Order: sequence, then structure tokens, then C-alpha cells
Amino acid sequence: MDNNIDTASEIRKEAEEFLQSRSAIADTDGAESKSLQLIRELLAHQTLLEQQNREQARSQAALKQEYEFYQDIINNQPVGIYRIHVFPLKEWRENAWNSSEHPPYKMELASDRFCEILGVTRQEFKANPYLIVDLICANDKADFIKRNEEANKNLTPFDWQGRLVVHQQLVWVRLESRPRLLDGGDILWTGLLYDITERKRTEEALIATRLKLDGIVEAVHVGIVDLNLETDELIFNQAYPKMLGYTFDEIAKRLKESVPGGWKGLIHPDDLQTTMEAQARYLKSNMPYSEYEYRLKHKDGHWVWMHQRASITGRTPEGKPLLMSGIHTDISQRKQLEKELNELNEELEKRIAERTAELEQLNASLQLTEDKFRTIADFTYDWEYWKSPGHEIIYMSPSVERITGYKVQEFIDNPTLLDQLIYRNDLTTWQQHKEDRRNHRTNENSTELNFRIKRKDGQIRWIAHVCRSISIDGNYLGVRVSNRDITEKVEAENELLQVAIKVEERERSRFSSELHDGMGPLLSIIKLYFQWLSETTDVEKIKIITQKGNESIESAIQSARELARGLSSQLLIKSGYVNALMHFTELINETKKIRINFSFNTTDRFSRFMEMALYRISTELIKNTLTYAHAATIEITFNFDKDKNTITFVYKDDGIGFDWLEVEKTGAGLGLMNIQDRVQLMKAVLTIDSSPGKGMKAFLECHLDEHPDANLFKE
Repeated sequence: MDNNIDTASEIRKEAEEFLQSRSAIADTDGAESKSLQLIRELLAHQTLLEQQNREQARSQAALKQEYEFYQDIINNQPVGIYRIHVFPLKEWRENAWNSSEHPPYKMELASDRFCEILGVTRQEFKANPYLIVDLICANDKADFIKRNEEANKNLTPFDWQGRLVVHQQLVWVRLESRPRLLDGGDILWTGLLYDITERKRTEEALIATRLKLDGIVEAVHVGIVDLNLETDELIFNQAYPKMLGYTFDEIAKRLKESVPGGWKGLIHPDDLQTTMEAQARYLKSNMPYSEYEYRLKHKDGHWVWMHQRASITGRTPEGKPLLMSGIHTDISQRKQLEKELNELNEELEKRIAERTAELEQLNASLQLTEDKFRTIADFTYDWEYWKSPGHEIIYMSPSVERITGYKVQEFIDNPTLLDQLIYRNDLTTWQQHKEDRRNHRTNENSTELNFRIKRKDGQIRWIAHVCRSISIDGNYLGVRVSNRDITEKVEAENELLQVAIKVEERERSRFSSELHDGMGPLLSIIKLYFQWLSETTDVEKIKIITQKGNESIESAIQSARELARGLSSQLLIKSGYVNALMHFTELINETKKIRINFSFNTTDRFSRFMEMALYRISTELIKNTLTYAHAATIEITFNFDKDKNTITFVYKDDGIGFDWLEVEKTGAGLGLMNIQDRVQLMKAVLTIDSSPGKGMKAFLECHLDEHPDANLFKE
């Protein structure tokens, strides 16, 4: 345009010079004067046009500069910016968003960042406007299309996040756009494209870490509590309400309804003031954390001693403490032990003082009085009593109240109270014991019995009972009894027994599985050799069969030895899964009773755990086919994808098949159930497809990076 303006200026200059040269003639020649006037007007118009052209050039330069400015802004954003022009709904074809031939939209704007996130060029995007739908992960495509259709029909903002497959890599994205309806029904969608892959990975890592931490916290039975200091609101983990006998919802309701409200309603009244003072001191100090102990009320009414260690984890914008987080540990057992220890110390000190006084008295006087003997009996730890031949209580130690909850006088007033305390399930044993004692009055040997009683407060306690008949010079004076509370001892013994039973059952199950999976396939091979031997009279074949059969029997013996030692197959350990299975299938193929085709893409070694599991699954499937399927051919394919770190295993036979749904439902078939157990330990996925008359197919897929614990077995 600048060249056009320069040319016009030269023409105008020549015209002005022409007018000056013809100005004298203009006065005499009227026609020429009109022509000159016309030229002057044209020159004036030309001048105006030149001014407009210069103004337009300046405007276009400014517009270009502004366009480049906005292009820089759009293309240098950390998110992708785009605009889509969607055609009216009436022009949409059926399943418009599922077709790439006639998409219901066209792209009007796509920033550099937009193309970068999608991994495409502008040329590729223009050539295929449906490309973004093609990139969406198959599992997310239906949701994307559904939301698009709903947003276009309802003119509501479009907000979607999902996965794209960009250059064979999974990319998480988020799309946000807002609609503008145009005349004629067209819709302009202007929006943003975010790459949220890193955020998703971080979220997944945080979730995994949180689950791991929750598992650890749950295992150690520790409560984690966050306290909002402004609202007194509590946020806690699952373990905290369990420590108090509540469910999550129950304790939330309890905190709302308690008086005083919130957490203060759970604290023992004697500990509330102390706890609040300790918290106030900590908030005013610069200490890194606070520690104190207090009692909380359990759902069933008793008090639970808690040790809390807490610190400030959040503050207001003004710097005031806002959030206090702490760990709560149940120390009730420790407190009880401390209490019992203190009581025992006090009792021992008391006993020592009494015995010291008694010895001093004995040193002063060798006479023992009834009062001294009674003092010793009254302060014994066990529950002692003496019954006359008429079953009347001659003496009972005060410790009966500690053990039973009843006072001595209550036993004296109610001679049948002792029988009433006996737990109903032990009453027959107790009655038999009393009968035996009555029939052997002269027997001076002690008789022992363990039974349960029901205390006055309802608690069930175990009692160790020792009684002995008292006879002096042939005179029967009654029965002397000593009872001791052995509840803690019995409970400890029961827990130990339960642990022993669980360990024994686990080892029995493991031994059964190893015996079935390890010996079973070898015995199936030996069976095939015997069948082959019975069907031939060829001497050479008999020699070969005998040799191979002996080798298989030797392998079975070796497996039995290894099983006895708790070891795995030596061949498997030395040569690996592929070579071990290849050797196993060759032994079967030599019988010519069935053909096994084993193909693989690697002989790489894996962890001992992984190789043993794969080998046991493979041999168990072969054994099932040999035993039940009547198959002619078995196809086994093993592949290891190093890039994806994934193992795939495919097993097929052409046998009679079976009803897999029925087997899975009823749990019949030890072999298949063992396979399922091994697959679960591998954290793999196994699919079995079989029906009567159609053979059987098994497909196993295992991602090694999804179960790193398996690598702990690798040598």
C-alpha cells in the first residue's frame, strides 16, 4: 500500500504543475477552464483519498501489532486455549460425535499450548477436526461424548476431565468451556485445556501413601485427632472411635449431644479442668508439643485412659493457633498395671509392717493369740475360708470382697451364696467336686479345681480353687479352702492357644497346597507312562517307557524330599520357569498320549516367588487336562513385555470342557481353587472360559510393577 501512495503522490504533483501552466489559459477558454476545475476537484479527492489510505495503513499496522500481541498472550499461556464452532442441532447426523467423517463442529482457534498438550500440529488438526475425540481413552470416550451432547442441548458450561492417549502415553486433561449462542442456532464454545497428569499422579501417590499410613495406624491401634481451636470441632481417623467402642457415626452423634458439648463431654469430670489448663499452657508456650493423660468415657460406661501428644499444625492469617493435631494411645492397661503395682506395693509394705510388728511381738513373747492369727488371715491376698462339717463358715478372709464383690457378712447371711456365684456352665463340675469331697473326708491330700464365678458387678472371673479336709486326731473339723483369681492367666493361655491353632492350620493348608500342586502333576505323568506301558509289547518302547517312568518317579521322590524340607523344585530354581516347564512338557510329549505345544518369547528369570507361582499354575492346569479333559492337544503361550513389564500366559486344550460357573460357585476342584489362590497372591488377573464340549481356555495377565513385594523372594 505504501508503493501505491507514493505513485499517487507523483501523479498529483504532475497534475498540479499542469494546472499552474494552464492557469492563464483557463480565463480565456471556458471549456478548458471547466476541465481544469474538474482536475482540481479530482486532485482534492485524490488528496483526501491519500490521507484515508495513510490512516488505513496506520490502522492496519496497529491492528497487526495488536493481533500479534494477543497471539503471544494466547500461545504463551500454561494452558491450551481453543474455540469450537458447533453447528445447529438440526444439522447433526445420527451419532454425530461418534463419526469422524462429518463432525458436528469445526475448530476456529487452537493455541500452541493446546496443540502441544494433544501432541499434534496445526496442520494435523485442520486436516482432522475430529482428532481430539480420537485421542480420548476408550474407557472415557462415552462420557466425553455424553457431556458434549448434554452441554450443547442445554447450553450449559462444559467441564470434563479424562485420559488421552498421546504418542502411546496416558495423559490426564481437563476441558473447561462456556457457550455463546449465535443467530441461526450455531454455538461458539471458548475454553481452556489443562494438562493435569502430574496432579493426578501426585493425587494417586498421596492416596496410596495415605492408605499405607492408615493401614499402619490401624495396625498399631492409634487414634489421630485434629482439633479446631475456634469451633472445638474434631476430625479423627477410624481407630479413634473404635478405641472408645463407637462407630464413626455414633461418636459424631455423641459429640453433638454431649454436655458439655464436643470433646469436653467425653472427658472424665475430674480430668476436664486439668486438661484445659494443660492445653492453655501449651498454647502460650513455645514448646514443640504437649503431652498429658486423661480419661475418656467408653461407650459401655467404663473409663479409658488416654495418652495424648499434640502440636499446633495450623494457624489463622493473623498467626493465632487454629488447628491442633495429636496422637491418642490407649494406656488403660498400663494404668491398671500401675494401679495394681501400687496396691501390691502398699499391700507388701503393709504386710512387711505387720509381719515386722508380729515378729517384734514374737520376740517379746512366744505366745500366739487368736487375734494375731486372724490378722494374718484377714490380710492374705487370696480368698481364704474354713467351713465346718455342717457347712457353716467358721472363717472367711476379707479379700473375698475384692475377688467376688460381696462382703464376708453376705456369705454368712446367705449360706448358698457361694453356689449361686458359680457360672452356670461350671455348676455341674462344682457340684461333683463337692460330692467327691464329702465322700473323702479323711483324705488329707489337697484337691484342686478351676471354675468361673460371676461377680456382683456381673464380671466373669476364673478361680483356682484348692481345698483340703482338716482332721486332727481322727476328728473331722471341716474343709479349709484357698481361692485365687487367675482370670488374666487363663486369658493369656487362651490367646496363646488360638495363635498356635492359627499357625498350625496355616501350615497344614500350605502343605496341602504344595503336595497337591507339586506332586499331583508328576503322579499324572507317571500314570500316563503306566498306561503307555500297558498298551505296548515292543521291547524297545518298554525300555524307554521304563526309563522315563523311573525318571518321573525319581522326580516325584525328589519333590517329596524338597517338600519335606520346605523347598521348591531344584530344576525350577536352577533353570527358571520357561526351561522347567519345557522339560515338563517334553516328558509328557514322549508318552505320545497327548501333544503339548509350548511357545514363549523369552527365557528371562523372574523372582523365585513369581516363577514358582507360574510353574505351579501351569503344571496344575496340565494335570487337570490329563486327568479329566480327554484332550488330544494343549497349547501354552508365555510372553513377557519388557516395556510394559507385563507377563501374559494363555492355556488352551481341546478336551471335553466343564461348567466353570458351577465350579466357581460351589468351590469344587481343589486344583482350580489352588490356582485362584496363587493368582491372588501374585496380584494378577485370571480369566477361565470353559463349558461342556468346548474345551478350556485360561488367560492370565500380571503387571510386575504392581506387586513389588514379590521381588523380595528374588535371589
